[in-house]
This record gives sequence, structure tokens and C-alpha cells, in this order.
Amino acid sequence: EAVASCVSGAFWAAGQNCIGTQRILIAAEVYERFRDAFVARTRRLRVGDPLDERTDVGPMITPQAAAATRAKVDTAVAEGAVLLCGNEVTGALYAPTVLQDVPATCSIRQEEVFAPVVVLQPFTSFEDAIEQANATDYSLHAGVFTSRLDRALTAARLLEAGGVMINDSSDYRFDAMPFGGYKYGSMGREGVRFAFEEMTQPKVVCVNHISEVVR
Repeated sequence: EAVASCVSGAFWAAGQNCIGTQRILIAAEVYERFRDAFVARTRRLRVGDPLDERTDVGPMITPQAAAATRAKVDTAVAEGAVLLCGNEVTGALYAPTVLQDVPATCSIRQEEVFAPVVVLQPFTSFEDAIEQANATDYSLHAGVFTSRLDRALTAARLLEAGGVMINDSSDYRFDAMPFGGYKYGSMGREGVRFAFEEMTQPKVVCVNHISEVVR
């Protein structure tokens, strides 16, 4: 279930989604099993014409965007990252890409790629997972997969993200939610009532004394 949710969250809309899944932290004891299943499922995705119902991943917005994404991945590989699949470009089509062993200083691990690119990172403890998750200046949504409610709620409290999805990927929202991020992730919140509050200004009126009231 976690693999399926993360693949969907990462590659829906060809990764051009501000709450798409980009970094996935995996417990070290299941890392290889998750990685292999994730890569296998990613390889099965069909890339092509979005008008074809058999297509899973359509094009990026322009060929230039696809080429720029490939350049970012090439840079990450040059800095030490390991390419597990993808990074193939045909016009505006960019194959879903999975990386591991990405250095912490690499921009593809620190900044939004806005493309079908995923970075896999193992963690050794709950505290390590929280520390790695928060080690970025941008954070809209996070997802946590666990069978323990106490861990889920503790993670939700500690994660520096505008929204935390329990047992789902980061790629979930509906319009009534207060939608926004932490740190440099955004300014303010969207979402019906919250948008009203963000887009209006409060005004205070103080009346000291009025001797006559005109009706």
C-alpha cells in the first residue's frame, strides 16, 4: 500500500505538483524491499500521450522543462547520486526517475524539482527520520506510513510541514483544508475560510462619545 501510494503521489501529473512526493524516507530494515518494489512499479508506468487512456505519465509542460530536469538529475549523479531508473527524455516526455544515495547538499534533495523525480533515503531511527525530513527549507505536505497511532501523532507534531497525511502520500488535499507550507514553503494559507482571512484586512473602529444618534 505504501509503495502504491508513493508511486501515485510522485508521478501523477508528471510530477508537476507542488505537494507531489519527492523525498521518501524508508526504515533501513525494509529499505531494499521497498526500493525494489518501488522501482519495479515505476518501471511499469507507461509514458506517452495523455489522450491515450493507457498512459500513466504524460508530458511535462515543455520540452525545455524536461531537458532542465534531466540536467538536474545528471548533476546529482555527478555529485554521487545513484540512478535506479528513468532520466530519459523524448521531447516533453520525461521518464519517471528514481535516485538513491543523493548527497545531503545536492540541490535535488533540498529544493523542489517539480518533475517526476524521486529521492529514496533510508533512516535508522524515528528521530533520524524526523531530522532528515526537516532538513530542508521548503515543506508543504508530508506523508507518514505507520501502524502505530502514537508514532503518527508524534510525527505530525514534529514534522515541519503545513499538512501531514497519515498512511497516505503527501499528495492529498481538498479545498476546505488550510493549505500552505512551513518555512519558505509558502506565505499564508489557502482554502475557503482561510483564504477569506488571508485576503481581507481587519479594521477596528473605536467610538469615544456620541451625543446624538441619528436613526
